Amino acid sequence: MTMLLSCSGWACTRLISVSKVPGGNPVARNDPEGFAIEFMICQDCGHNYCDRCHAPASRFRAPRCASCGGRLAPGAKLEQLAGRPRPREVEHHRRGVELVESGRPEEAVREFDAALGLRPDYADAYYWRGGALTQLNRPAEALNSFEDAVRCNPSDVAALYEKAGALSRLERTDEALAAYEQVIALQPGYPAPHLGRALVFLDVDRDTDALAVADHLIALIDSGRTRGGRQYDAADAHSIKGAALVRLGRYEEALLAIDYAIDNGPDSWNNYFNKSYALERLGRLEESEVARGIADSLRNS
Repeated sequence: MTMLLSCSGWACTRLISVSKVPGGNPVARNDPEGFAIEFMICQDCGHNYCDRCHAPASRFRAPRCASCGGRLAPGAKLEQLAGRPRPREVEHHRRGVELVESGRPEEAVREFDAALGLRPDYADAYYWRGGALTQLNRPAEALNSFEDAVRCNPSDVAALYEKAGALSRLERTDEALAAYEQVIALQPGYPAPHLGRALVFLDVDRDTDALAVADHLIALIDSGRTRGGRQYDAADAHSIKGAALVRLGRYEEALLAIDYAIDNGPDSWNNYFNKSYALERLGRLEESEVARGIADSLRNS
């Protein structure tokens, strides 16, 4: 009998194959990029980590879960740990996540506070608490939570990215750019911090820098060298590229980028507004009016 588990490592797409077959399931064994046979399981929160994603042990300390800080045990203990009661802090965290996902962030903050009162180094609780506070439009407190998450787990890519976003919302531009660069240094193929960095450049009128970042990200996506990407990353990069080119007065090039964003991304009034402006500057007034009408319709919907 074979069972497949998901790996809890950041952006890890490998499946964990649990099999009674000696040496592991042969299909999984022959596809190490798609499957892991060796893994660790957190004794507290139950997260599973493939052999590429879990933290290493030291001479005096067992490996720890990146999410909750609990001890990791060999995957061979999966059955032994199944059904084991979770610590109270893990249950508070679980309820907090459910509340965030159901649109009840204020109640969620209380659950995360309860979890952190019991386990002050619970990285994932800080991360989700920051997300709940962002929903509540409390960016300074959200920033503190994301910083605490990074303190507990310095390699937490998601928390570093959200920290950069919080700094940007607080208009702490230089710090936001530095934080985005820190995420990129940790995971160069992660599209989100490239997009965030380019948007900050647009916000402070550094259009040439925004264009350079967008072009770099498009090249990364085209080469298949991204990790942790989302559906519309390419469209978003072209949208930013188009906006930067419009500001730089390169209208023909801008239209190519904007049309790509329109054809491959969600409806955005910004794209149609920029398209209208570029068309107007090129003297294509009727087309400009059509694009402006779509922009106004989307903006007011």
